[in-house]
Amino acid sequence: MSSRGRYTEIANDLIEKIAAGNHPVGSLLPTELELCDLYGVGRHTVRAAIDLLQVQGMVSRRRKVGTRVEAAAPRSGYSQAIDSITDLVQVAESHVRDIQEVRHFVADITLANRLGLIPGEHYFCVSSIKVENGQARHPLCWTDVYALQRFAEVIPQARAHPGELIAALIGKAFAKSIESVDQEVSPVQLTPELGASLKAPHGDLGLNIIRQYRDQNGEIISVSETVYPRDRFKLVMHMTRSQK
Repeated sequence: MSSRGRYTEIANDLIEKIAAGNHPVGSLLPTELELCDLYGVGRHTVRAAIDLLQVQGMVSRRRKVGTRVEAAAPRSGYSQAIDSITDLVQVAESHVRDIQEVRHFVADITLANRLGLIPGEHYFCVSSIKVENGQARHPLCWTDVYALQRFAEVIPQARAHPGELIAALIGKAFAKSIESVDQEVSPVQLTPELGASLKAPHGDLGLNIIRQYRDQNGEIISVSETVYPRDRFKLVMHMTRSQK
């Protein structure tokens, strides 16, 4: 496994240990060198893992002191490092889909241009409120998933398996695999309807994420559009210099 995937595993393991009380609030985590020995990785990987905990408000760092545990659980909202399709699927599995509406329609030019759909083609849209798996059912975000009408047989599966990506369900049913994801992130103002559904002030700022899931031939499997209130999502990116 690459160091990029490894640091997320280490971060998750440390989160579990902090939650279990192995590292109580107010205590210091093992030093970077000790964590390197414990997990069998280099210092850059350990530092990336600690960065994730720091972003989530669980630890703080001070020179010549160390890394102090500040909270037993991540701060409210959702923070996730995503640098691969595997990570993205794992994020989806941490969310539970509560379907609000399913509609069938013909894509007009405006919607098609915005989402990358085909004008005049028949689609279905699954609209859901997402909540974090295993948590109180406080709304996390609103997601609309669009796919061609010929894939509509997966709709019952979307209801039966609320933690799986609809793109992944389509892939299983139609022998497709998610080979690439195009993502566009932009600010958005919450409408009164979205504010009410997500229990957030309408007119407040939110984060709009459009993802196009593509198969091995580069064709779109599905398109998702997700809106998070600004206090419920943070996208964390860890970049390394490419090796030539």
